[in-house]
Amino acid sequence: MSRLDKAQLAAATATEGPVRLIAGAGTGKTAVIAERFRRLVAAGADPASILVMTFTDRAAGEMRRRIEELIGGEAPAVGTVHSIALGWLRADGWRVGVPARFRILAGAERWILARELMWKLGDPVLTADERPDDLVAPMLQMLERLKQELVPLRRLSEWSSTDKEADRAQLMRGCVDLFHEYERECRRRGLIDFDDLLERAVTMLSTNPSVLDGYRHRHPHVLVDEYQDLNLAQERLVELMAQGGRPLVVGDDDQSIYRFRGASRASLERFSLRFPDAQTITLGRNHRSSRRIVEAAASLIEHNPERLPKDLRSGRSGARVQLWLLPDGGTEAAAIAEEASRLAASGVPLSEIAVLCRTNAIARPVAGALAAIGLPHVVAGGQGMLGRPEIRDVIAMLRILNDPTDVIALARMFTRPPLSLAPEAALKVLGDRDGRPPLTSLLGWEPARGLAELVEDLAAQALRLDVRDLFFELMNRTRYLEALTADLEASEGARCAANVSRFADGIAEFCDTSEDHSLASYMRHLDLVLLSGEDESPVAPDVDANAVSVMTIHQAKGLEFDVVFVPSLVEGRLPQSGRPQRFELPPAVLEPLVRGREDVIAEERRLLYVAMTRARRHLYLTRASHYEGGRRWRDSRFLDEVRSSGAVVEQSIQGREIPQPSPARQAAEGSLVLSYSAIQAYRDCPRAYWYRYEQRLPATQSAEAVQGVILHETLRRAGELRRAGEEVGAARLRELHTEAWDSVAFPDPLRAHTFKRNGLAQLEAYRAAGGFDRAPHHTEQEFETTIDGFTLHGVIDRIDRTEDGWLIIDYKSGRPVARTRRDLQVALYGLGAAAALDLKPVELEVVYLATGVKVQLEGVGALQAQAMKIAAGAAAGIRSRRFEPQPERRKCRLCSYRLACADAL
Repeated sequence: MSRLDKAQLAAATATEGPVRLIAGAGTGKTAVIAERFRRLVAAGADPASILVMTFTDRAAGEMRRRIEELIGGEAPAVGTVHSIALGWLRADGWRVGVPARFRILAGAERWILARELMWKLGDPVLTADERPDDLVAPMLQMLERLKQELVPLRRLSEWSSTDKEADRAQLMRGCVDLFHEYERECRRRGLIDFDDLLERAVTMLSTNPSVLDGYRHRHPHVLVDEYQDLNLAQERLVELMAQGGRPLVVGDDDQSIYRFRGASRASLERFSLRFPDAQTITLGRNHRSSRRIVEAAASLIEHNPERLPKDLRSGRSGARVQLWLLPDGGTEAAAIAEEASRLAASGVPLSEIAVLCRTNAIARPVAGALAAIGLPHVVAGGQGMLGRPEIRDVIAMLRILNDPTDVIALARMFTRPPLSLAPEAALKVLGDRDGRPPLTSLLGWEPARGLAELVEDLAAQALRLDVRDLFFELMNRTRYLEALTADLEASEGARCAANVSRFADGIAEFCDTSEDHSLASYMRHLDLVLLSGEDESPVAPDVDANAVSVMTIHQAKGLEFDVVFVPSLVEGRLPQSGRPQRFELPPAVLEPLVRGREDVIAEERRLLYVAMTRARRHLYLTRASHYEGGRRWRDSRFLDEVRSSGAVVEQSIQGREIPQPSPARQAAEGSLVLSYSAIQAYRDCPRAYWYRYEQRLPATQSAEAVQGVILHETLRRAGELRRAGEEVGAARLRELHTEAWDSVAFPDPLRAHTFKRNGLAQLEAYRAAGGFDRAPHHTEQEFETTIDGFTLHGVIDRIDRTEDGWLIIDYKSGRPVARTRRDLQVALYGLGAAAALDLKPVELEVVYLATGVKVQLEGVGALQAQAMKIAAGAAAGIRSRRFEPQPERRKCRLCSYRLACADAL
């Protein structure tokens, strides 16, 4: 540290009161706390009496290492706030009703419990949504926020009973009921979740003065790192422990980037309010980055309002910050890989090069470009263990043993090790079955016969074997791991084997907590785990230390590198746009002092600031004019703010010419027939379209999809009765719904009652609102017409004759969907009706059955022109045989072909 820093540290150590240390990026926060620890020990303090709290496990490990190097001994009271609270609750949690042998509920297990309770309660405000299970995760996030912000459920309940926003209040009441049931069930089972650790610890200390005095006596010295990343419950723990003492908290409001975990940049402000005699000391000398990097970063962050003042500076020389403009995302990824290779050739260790991305999706093409040129790299995080290729392989195998008719799982198993058959040939065999079971077709194909016979035998054994024994037999008899690792580098092969072993451990854990050890029972559990989206990290790669790091900006917090690339600096990626959340807590229930809704753009700016200040010597900020899709992306607004520093140099890099489909490939045989579903499937992901419409792999219908079929069939039957002159009352509608329900096999018996009840309630609300007052002219009207070189085929839910023309009605069984998607479908159907049925003029209406909302579309002509353009673009792509994947985490998770697709996230 510089002389100035030492003087400031001496002042912080000598002061008789609390200290708030504002330490800018790279100014040595960890070193300050370690040095304070050393001085306390040198003055006679027992190391065990010094409580050091950090935000992450990684930070705690680094802090402990630095302290123990300085004092030459152990530092036993260094840890994350959560780990420290866990220890306190194990010892004294019984005082606030926490069972002594409590178990922490986390991950998929927590999601599964909340989902189970949601369907048990069956509140239509939640379960009548288009995809009810998608609500579980955001509801749990809101529950986390309640606990992080120390908001009692009573307060949210009171707000929901008085709020003027009826829909929002109803949603909050549904959530409160679910949360009460969740808490009761956790108490019954002896469970607490991750955020209970903090909330219960705060309650324990604040309501038991003798216990609090005991912990204060044990830890009279409190030091806290990364204070800006703490949420209110964590802050309250610090305040309780440090009140009356001389705490030192270190933080930087410019690096507060965990708002989604309840953190607030105002934490440091709150500390000063709670400890009004606290001395504030600011460290501004950056010891990490070059002067130009610091100048560019400071120029950026100065645009954030209400910052704590600090003068960040550096005396180290270095190159200007590079701003790259590239024509497309592929060129951007390739340019980053080539520059990393050039830097490595010049002597920069690969371990000192990092690519820091706003999201994992942005990191993926960069990792692909590094792999393409053979540059060693490691992707941190991103893909969980269940997304690893080897785990998807074994999941496919288990799915086949549970259901040998699962064509998608068969497609994966027979095109991956141990056989690795050509995908085109295997899919052809599975597609050309002439009504035979898919496994029978594979038994008749010589290359697949041996493995197919083995599958047939193991599928028979699956009916009697414990799933643990069955998995052992599967791995042993297929020799899967031997075949998989034969062509892999040794360390990657060992990693794959370790992941499969961890998956086997998960099967064993399931059997330890379940009475039913059958494969069928385990697969039902696994399906829920996959649906939850919750996943654990895979075994860490055992790579050579000399490898490029590819990670998200959040993962890079606390790290530093000689060279940093930050790609995709365009509007919508960095910064991302803030989206209103249905489950956002009302500001009225939060603490008014510091817990208001924070500026989303300000947090995005802090993210880029954190990324920039990870670099020591070289910093590259890159963006492309085009990514996926045809639209042009606008430069991030942050680039102008960085430019104003004068510490940058700009460069435009031309890309290679992108090959276009040859004319011969564009001339597809036969007429192209597309429905709205096919067009939308292609727009969502051309590879998924290829699996569904080109390869015709069957996809299992979800319970929500079957519910939609039942509702549409009931509406069709009711419409036909009205056309015949019969009235449709409540009793008749109930009969029609029962008939439609009984005509299909509902795929989820456990949720069937709730779906049936909700569906009938929606239909009755539609009837009561006059939905059948007018007799329809057509119901479920099929049409087919040639438009712009392809045939558009569809079925219109309902067509009414009006005084001015025709009204096309489209029923939606869920809540309102994105406007573009909604308008595309209805506008296309309007075009089809006008052309094929000679209906002119037409009006378009969407009816949302779940809410009773009717939407009359405006500007029909413009909508139809836009729909034509979109449909023609999809048709052109399909004719050109462009079926490239467009992986996106949520879409991939919901995709029926995720298991078969090698590119799925």
